[in-house]
Amino acid sequence: MKKLLIAAFLLAHIALAGQVLEMESPAPLAAARVVETEGQMVNGMMPALMVVLEVTDAKLVDKVWKDFMKDYGGKTKRAKGGKENLTSAEIVGINGVNPIDIYSRSDPGMDGYVEHIVWFDLGGEYLSSNRKAQYAEAEKMLLKFAHTCKVEHTRSELAEANKKLKSLESDMDKLARQNTGYHKDIADAEKRIEQAKENILKNEEQQSDTTKKIEIQKELVDEINRRLKEIRGN
Repeated sequence: MKKLLIAAFLLAHIALAGQVLEMESPAPLAAARVVETEGQMVNGMMPALMVVLEVTDAKLVDKVWKDFMKDYGGKTKRAKGGKENLTSAEIVGINGVNPIDIYSRSDPGMDGYVEHIVWFDLGGEYLSSNRKAQYAEAEKMLLKFAHTCKVEHTRSELAEANKKLKSLESDMDKLARQNTGYHKDIADAEKRIEQAKENILKNEEQQSDTTKKIEIQKELVDEINRRLKEIRGN
């Protein structure tokens, strides 16, 4: 019985959660994609690559980017005087063994998905599709980053779903305990009712016996009064 109650409770909440997600979640994104663009950053309007991610949490993207850059020996910090993050990293396919300054920023897109914009400072110019080999390497790296974001986002979703599941299971356990308590209250009340019924029968028997005793006692009182009158009369 308890398992059936838990199942029904969870199904109801899942259905409700599905309706909420349909209202709040953006339309599904077919896949992450990289496009060439120009973006305003701390050093002006510069060529950049933008990857549209299958993720809606910009803070998560920035966190993943910092960890992702560590694979290239990069340490990420906020760019002085700007809103972008700045990473000095070694990406052989883009700038050989020489460190390259990489500026990045995560912005919410019109469709709700995060647009991660990246500027690769080659020293004197910023990477664009004019440098085909280097651009292809940057594109490949950003698609790899997009996949990492999707994995971390899914892990975050799983953690949140498990947290919600535990909360629902805790609620269900509480409800089940309450249900057991209510049944016990009913059983206790039924016992008290049965006991009261027995007490009523016993009380009625006692009333009957007492009524007889009262009649006998009244007869005794009458007899004593009669004798008292006779004594006084003499």
